[in-house]
Amino acid sequence: MITTSVRGHLASHDFGPQYGWSACTPSALFEAPIQTMYKSDMEPLERMLLQQVRNVQAVVLWLDCDREGEAISDEVREVCLRGSGGRLEGRIYRAKFSTVLTQEIQRALRSLGRVNDAFVQAVQARSEIDLRCGAAFTRFQTLRLQKKFDGFDTGSVVSYGPCQFPTLGFVVERWARIETFVPEDFWFLEMMIRLNEDGSTVPGVVMNESGGGGGAQRQRVQQQGRAINLSWRRGRLYDRVLTMALYESCLEAQEAVVTSMTGRPKNKWRPVPLATVELQKRASRYLRIGSESVMTAAEELYNQGYISYPRTETEKFRPEFEHLPLIQSFTGVAGVFGEYATKLLSNNNFQNPRLGQNDDNAHPPITPCKAVEPSTISDQTQRGIYTLVVKHYLACCSRDALGKETQLTLKIASEDFTAKGLMILEKNWLEIYAPWERWSTGQGELPRAEVGSRITPTALLMKDGRTTAPTPISEVELISLMDRNGIGTDATIAQHITTIQERAYVTKDAQQKFLPTKLGIALVEGYNRWVLTLFFSWVVLFYGPFYWLV
Repeated sequence: MITTSVRGHLASHDFGPQYGWSACTPSALFEAPIQTMYKSDMEPLERMLLQQVRNVQAVVLWLDCDREGEAISDEVREVCLRGSGGRLEGRIYRAKFSTVLTQEIQRALRSLGRVNDAFVQAVQARSEIDLRCGAAFTRFQTLRLQKKFDGFDTGSVVSYGPCQFPTLGFVVERWARIETFVPEDFWFLEMMIRLNEDGSTVPGVVMNESGGGGGAQRQRVQQQGRAINLSWRRGRLYDRVLTMALYESCLEAQEAVVTSMTGRPKNKWRPVPLATVELQKRASRYLRIGSESVMTAAEELYNQGYISYPRTETEKFRPEFEHLPLIQSFTGVAGVFGEYATKLLSNNNFQNPRLGQNDDNAHPPITPCKAVEPSTISDQTQRGIYTLVVKHYLACCSRDALGKETQLTLKIASEDFTAKGLMILEKNWLEIYAPWERWSTGQGELPRAEVGSRITPTALLMKDGRTTAPTPISEVELISLMDRNGIGTDATIAQHITTIQERAYVTKDAQQKFLPTKLGIALVEGYNRWVLTLFFSWVVLFYGPFYWLV
């Protein structure tokens, strides 16, 4: 048996030299023939495969079990058939597996299949569309800008990509919302009461009453009891006169009535197993690391055997995955990992991880593969990513955090005010995920007030505020939007974000927030206007002189 490997796609695709920049118009690229070629760094792999297949009786392809892996399998199959002179026709098999567990490998060997040609054609179609659209529009907009603007660098390329431009569009859309934002004034009410721990009320004494400019207030000073802040159920109003009228009615009522006092158990769920997109989002949020740097560091950790393959959409473990031996390996690590792993294996604290929604049937979720003290990893970025992966995995195998939530509702005049509080009973997975994950307790567990009892507010305030513009889009938000709208894949999202930065379409600040450059804004607005013009041209063509009635 001969075992060998390849590095991703063997072949690449491009237009022939007769379709160079100055040899044809951009529109000609939509029908130009596409050539398959092997780059210089892939030629040794091609020669190796051609040599190895000369004496073999069959070939089993163990490439990733996703669409991209299927396309790579097809490329390897084509080289093997060519190298064997067609002798291996019908003797090239495809293994289907998602983990490298012994049982999974044995099952895959017992159920060998064939390359899925439908998946191969889907990848090839997407690749061809990307190439034709990207090349044609890149040449079109680059040549047009060079002719339109004096001083435009003739060596610069203003690239276009079917995934790259929607990514830029999200950044420009947020910028446009900021630029067109008009602030509005609003008004709201706040109430504060004081209760003893047994829920009994504390009498108050009126100290002062003042008004004007939306800061009207009546305050009562209490010398004892616990202060409870309540929020207005209406939230806010954009009408000062109406807010003042409601406020005055509350002042005239003087006393509030307890209409509801509830308490219920509350859980903070542990996270689902870690996939690539979630890794990028959490690394950006917790570690302030860009998505491209995250994937570079994760790939290096994978190559060194610290973590599993980091490019996966899977958020659920297969039933046969053995968690206990992996957790056991961390008990020998000094520090928080060892302490928590030991605790996890005692008192029935271990729980099988939750099942997420996504499963690419190609790779397991991202997990640690080697138990080490993070300080032994010299690279700071890799150290942070490894720590995040370990914390997340141990949290997945923990119990949910448990708490008790209490909610108090008061009614004064026609207005309702509410207060919520939380007491954490068991932190569980939150212990290992500190300091990144917290559970806000608000005002803690609230004293139990008697329903129907009357309470004189300590303070009843009318306050004003002004709406603020949204902030520039963060990397976490951008990744979420791309994932939600199907822009790119888990493996390419980071690449698209990096591309729009390298093309000087956007800039990123230290807070991982993006702002478009003038060029980025001009490109997006230009295409938006172009699409609008095409739409109205279609309306006129289709409806003729009656298009204004549409």
